Amino acid sequence: MTLNKLTSSVFLLAITNSVFSADQTQAERLANAPQIDLSQWQLAWHDEFDYPDDELDKKWISQNGPTENEWVLSSRWRENAIVKDGVLHLLSRKESRGGQDWTTGNVWTKRTFGYGYFEAKFKYAGAYGTNNSFWFWPRQGVPEGQKACEIDINEGHYPNIINTNVHNWTDTYTLPSGRVSHEDDQKHWTLKGDPNHKIVLNKSVRVTKVRLTSNNPASIHISEFKVFDQDKTENLAHASDTQLKTNGVFNKLPSKPEYAIDGREDTRWVSAKHGKKWLELSWSEPKSIQSIEFKNGWLQEYGDSKGFYRNLISDYRLEYFADNQWHTAKVYNAADVADFSQQYHTFGLEWDKDYFKFYLDGKLYHTMRNKVCFSETSLLFSLAILRAGIAGPVTDEIDGTSMKIDWVRYYQKK
Repeated sequence: MTLNKLTSSVFLLAITNSVFSADQTQAERLANAPQIDLSQWQLAWHDEFDYPDDELDKKWISQNGPTENEWVLSSRWRENAIVKDGVLHLLSRKESRGGQDWTTGNVWTKRTFGYGYFEAKFKYAGAYGTNNSFWFWPRQGVPEGQKACEIDINEGHYPNIINTNVHNWTDTYTLPSGRVSHEDDQKHWTLKGDPNHKIVLNKSVRVTKVRLTSNNPASIHISEFKVFDQDKTENLAHASDTQLKTNGVFNKLPSKPEYAIDGREDTRWVSAKHGKKWLELSWSEPKSIQSIEFKNGWLQEYGDSKGFYRNLISDYRLEYFADNQWHTAKVYNAADVADFSQQYHTFGLEWDKDYFKFYLDGKLYHTMRNKVCFSETSLLFSLAILRAGIAGPVTDEIDGTSMKIDWVRYYQKK
């Protein structure tokens, strides 16, 4: 069996300690993060997908039928998992089959895995609404005395959102609403991007309104939204006649709309989760403005992920109202910063009885305690189309896109 692709990650050498300074960008923080030392690990299993398509079934099982998950809009079939030119393609198609309006691909390993370091190199499907997953689930059943544990190394959303999660599906509980829930620890990472945005107009403009709109798949987090005059002597968000309107708040976090303009960076407005997000300032008297600034996201303040921002905004349009019409000041798309459907990246997990450690391109960005996952389990790759705007709007742009897996590797400690 060939290992031509293996050399691409062998260069990852010694673990280094790093100290983040306050003025580092997100990219600089990631560059200085500890690196996985593969010289301490031994390759125990791998798949380079360097074989004809019909050989996929020697190592993998494909779902063939509808998806019994209320959030997934796609049934999944072997025909949508295609090995071609050394890459596993999980395709999306707009077709009614299995009682669902879309089809995608999904595969899981015939063997199970325990503790070790897992890494895969893949690209996202290039459209909102897709869920590009590298994860673990006990397809072969849960051993007696163990818990049904799901480990999401990455449920990636276009263009560059990384979602990590560990679910305990055994110990459920009932909420006051009657909904049955369970323990999990979901985090949305945007490691390619920065929290601060500053837009300077060519000249000052007399306006009565300023608004920010976004189709961000999840809630947007605004800690401070500021509007300045040409001398930058006054933050007009604090003017006596300022009125603030938003699309609402996410009720699972302490949040109020006014936190977006309260002058404090330790509070933030967290928008309602689904649908279009917006924030609008208006004044009863016209104001001269020349710059707009805002800070977004959620700063991680503990552990290995200290200094990284989560939940950075994926897109926005910034506008001002002058001369009885709206004018565009800035259009932002996170895909212009990093597009994981165009770029291969490696996503890794170091798993032992005590911790989960998550890596992007060999760099450690998040550590969490292992309180639930202690038995062997199956490894999965899956492409799904999600309802309710969880990963963004579902449109015909999805049709024909694919999640592309170049290789997957499993290492054990020497």
